[in-house]
Amino acid sequence: MEQENKPIVTENDSDEIDITEILKKLWVKRSFIIKLTAIFLLIGLFIALFSPVQYTSTCTVVPQSGNKSGGGGLGGVAAIMGVNLGTAMMTEGTLSPVMYPEIIKSVPFTREIMKTEVIVEKSDGQPITLYDYYTDKQYRSFNLLGAIKKYTIGLPGLIIGALRSDKEPKIAETSLIGDSTSVFNLTPEEKSVYDAIQGAIQINPNSKDGYVTLGFTFPEAKVAAQVTDKLYRTLEEYVSQFKSEKLDDNLKFVEQSFETAKSDFLDAQNRLSSFQDANRSLTTASARSMETRLRNEYDIAFTLYRELATQREQAKIAVKENQTILTLVNPPVVPLEKSAPRRSIIIIGFLFLGIVVAVGWVFIEPYMKDISKEITA
Repeated sequence: MEQENKPIVTENDSDEIDITEILKKLWVKRSFIIKLTAIFLLIGLFIALFSPVQYTSTCTVVPQSGNKSGGGGLGGVAAIMGVNLGTAMMTEGTLSPVMYPEIIKSVPFTREIMKTEVIVEKSDGQPITLYDYYTDKQYRSFNLLGAIKKYTIGLPGLIIGALRSDKEPKIAETSLIGDSTSVFNLTPEEKSVYDAIQGAIQINPNSKDGYVTLGFTFPEAKVAAQVTDKLYRTLEEYVSQFKSEKLDDNLKFVEQSFETAKSDFLDAQNRLSSFQDANRSLTTASARSMETRLRNEYDIAFTLYRELATQREQAKIAVKENQTILTLVNPPVVPLEKSAPRRSIIIIGFLFLGIVVAVGWVFIEPYMKDISKEITA
């Protein structure tokens, strides 16, 4: 009996057949793939051409740590008493750079940035505030993509906003520094300006290298640099005020501790002197033991008194010092090149997305038809 020669189908042959089937299916649907990819490409071209131009200006600052070799204030007092308060207490009240993003996101800080006066192209050479720019359409160029988004995706919010009648035309007069207000109330307009400003701010604390990068994005290059400078100066003012308050609190604490230590020292001195006057010739062991104990109390009280006197003088000097908190190492510069839109990236991205969607639909379509038939059956 002759053995039939049957073709042996290997795993590689199976893979080749699968790939061939895939290529055939894509070739059959090539017209659909090309058309859908072209549609996505046109959408990408539309977005790339009509996206508003943006400029980003940045600056780099180096925070001063405020550390001192011997330790001062609360840390020094704690060290005398044998207590370790950690490195956070040795910074003379200086805020850590990791807190800067939270400061910038705060409502009082953003309200200060809202009041920044700038001159834009449509203000006819007259200074206006950022609040005016973001709330008055006459100062902004027409944004086709923004208008489409506003009346499509943002239409529900637009309707709700139109139904509200409690809008306030101006922002409340609040001060960032020295303001005792702890509760803030944002109007709808303020909230929209807050979101716009926060979306344009960039801050990147680099804890490894010890510097912070600030930046602001705006449709006009000069204004972007001006607001970046305002961000730096406002942040420095906020951090300086924080440090000043902490130094004042530290001085009060040291002075109170100094007065207490001075009183304890005088009491210990008087007790030792009175005992020595009353016992000029120490003949008993109990008398010598008492003198030793009183002298030890005197030495401890004198050491604490002397150290606190030094700490008080250091705290007074620290309050009077005009120390730079943020050192500007790379000032804001008016950018010459736009930061957005990146048209080539947008076009390539939509082209790739169109290919992926078209190819994906070719393979999903049969399953979608089967599901549709089952539902309608």
